[in-house]
Amino acid sequence: MKLTFALFFTLLTTSLLATTTAQEAFALAQAGKTVFLDVREADEVKSGMIQGARWFPLSRIQLGKKWKKAFKALTSGKKIFLYCRSGNRSGQVQEILKGAGIKSHNLGGYEELRAVLPGVMS
Repeated sequence: MKLTFALFFTLLTTSLLATTTAQEAFALAQAGKTVFLDVREADEVKSGMIQGARWFPLSRIQLGKKWKKAFKALTSGKKIFLYCRSGNRSGQVQEILKGAGIKSHNLGGYEELRAVLPGVMS
């Protein structure tokens, strides 16, 4: 019975994390409990970012291992939500982070997020 309950609880909490909406994640970010990371490149960020998001481009991660220290300082142990232009690069970053033992969530593309979240011009 204990094993069944533990399995049920694990599945329930995993599915709840997987279904966090962009609006819920944004509210948590505004409360300082999560961090939004924009992994687009500099020329793309000129069009704007989600309010309060931090910029950490995929290219910086691809340069080598030195990114981890700066990344950890930027995220300070908070739940991490990623986005890019379409969701592809944020998915790549999510896989790289997973390989480094860092849990993150891919929110997808900026244009879709901007439609439901406050954006700001850079």
